[in-house]
Amino acid sequence: MTASVETAVRGQAKKGPVLTWVEYLPIRALQLALRVIPRRAALGVGRLAGHLAWAIDARHRRIAIENLRASLPEAAPRGVAERIARRCFSHFGAVAADCLLLRYRRVRDVDRLAEWEGVEHLKRAHLMGKGVFVVSAHMGNWEMVALLQGWVGLPMAMVTRPLDNPRLETMLANGRRASGNEIVHKRRAVRGILKALADGWCIALLIDQDFVESDRVFVPFFGREASAAPTLGLLAMRTGAPIVPVVSELLPDGRYVIRYLPPIEPRSTGDREADVLGIMERCTALLESEIRRRPDQWLWMHRRWKTRPRQGEATATGGATAGGS
Repeated sequence: MTASVETAVRGQAKKGPVLTWVEYLPIRALQLALRVIPRRAALGVGRLAGHLAWAIDARHRRIAIENLRASLPEAAPRGVAERIARRCFSHFGAVAADCLLLRYRRVRDVDRLAEWEGVEHLKRAHLMGKGVFVVSAHMGNWEMVALLQGWVGLPMAMVTRPLDNPRLETMLANGRRASGNEIVHKRRAVRGILKALADGWCIALLIDQDFVESDRVFVPFFGREASAAPTLGLLAMRTGAPIVPVVSELLPDGRYVIRYLPPIEPRSTGDREADVLGIMERCTALLESEIRRRPDQWLWMHRRWKTRPRQGEATATGGATAGGS
């Protein structure tokens, strides 16, 4: 499998050696410090870091509040949006701490870290013999989902964008591979994805971030058109591989609930563009419904709706747009 995925990106911008080390050394030191304290304490340290980020990062605080107020009726009052956003920062501080510790987890930790729902959906989809797209969002802890899935016997090829700092990328990659997973970097990834599917692997995709490339599609997300990469829809139609959505939620006791939802199987109507758009729309709608259940555990500080449709660009609900914005 290692030979079938692309583990480097040609032309990736590299940081200078000084800046690389300046960024890496404090994070490495934090990783080592978190390793020697109980996990509950490590999550507490992460939450404190999240609260600090909330206090000093005015830009992302503003983005989170604006996104919440525009997306959730209950968060329209600014005070409500601020409370949810503050919890969101705290949550992702805890997730960051957990991610620093991924490389030190072992198979014996599976039951201690998570409880599972709907794993039968994933296993039945895998038995089809076409590989499986495992689709999620930046919710709960998607990195923990991938790590633990590797230990239940269905490892993933994770489609990721490499970090700009190569030492931090290596640190994160070591954690991602700890349970037998592999990495497919986004650029030039189609060949690796197709080979992994043919070998019966699961392909991990996150589909909830703004996509700026010209081959984008637009799907409804919290009542607004959001740009998305069509890769999932295109390759699902090409291969017939089922799509299994998965979400996770961090519980107060520090464990995760990992929930696999019923598979989404590609439907062919003869209209390739409409079929691809339909897949992206169905997957996005499912993830939206899960985010609404726990809005404080989704990445509201990301500018999800930054890219707008240009004049004449097709959307899932309105056909071609009459004008850009």
